[in-house]
Amino acid sequence: MLNSHFFADADFLELLRFWETMRGGRALPDWDGDLGVIPRVLLPNLIISNRISGEPIYRYVGATCVRRFGRDPTGERAYADILRGAHARYLRSLSQETLTRRAPVFSAAFYQPDADLSDMLMTGRLHAPFTYQGSPDPFVLMAVQLFRGSDTDLRRLGRSGVVQEVRRDLITDAAQLSARLAEAQRAFQLSAHTHQRTLVQDIEAVVTALTGGALLPLPCHEEPDPTPA
Repeated sequence: MLNSHFFADADFLELLRFWETMRGGRALPDWDGDLGVIPRVLLPNLIISNRISGEPIYRYVGATCVRRFGRDPTGERAYADILRGAHARYLRSLSQETLTRRAPVFSAAFYQPDADLSDMLMTGRLHAPFTYQGSPDPFVLMAVQLFRGSDTDLRRLGRSGVVQEVRRDLITDAAQLSARLAEAQRAFQLSAHTHQRTLVQDIEAVVTALTGGALLPLPCHEEPDPTPA
């Protein structure tokens, strides 16, 4: 299941728990480069990038994400070699916000590669910042990325596609949120199986109360207006 809520898929919760466990009471968790410490369930939908040299470089790209890219970009530069157009602008905005906030950020967006609405897909992603081998600042981003909808190749998106971000949440208290995630996820799943608007709204209020303010809504990325020809 994938929806615009953070609670909608267990992979997001697993990455958050991993981030909090690795943090161990520090401001940020540190990663030494060992893929073996990462929960295996995360690997198919995980992307790891490092910024040690300034330009983000893909350190690891899971099998599901490789299929979406159309090839394996591991070892390549994210913006100079792979990402283009609206896709690049959206991900640069989200990555920079995560690094600046020094906390996990969840985002949901719709991708429309071209005028054919049948190719539209939805993406949800959780970006989590890590220091690297004891660095003072976060140089590594781990991101779980899930898709629903068309099987379109993401390279099409960079040429002429449109990205509309519909949700961006800063996770302000990962420990508190982790302690309440089971209840929140159950409430969300219940709301997803009803078409009664008032009940859905009531459950939305319950979910908000369960998170205890640990999710802070942030402004979404907005694409610049097209330049007149």
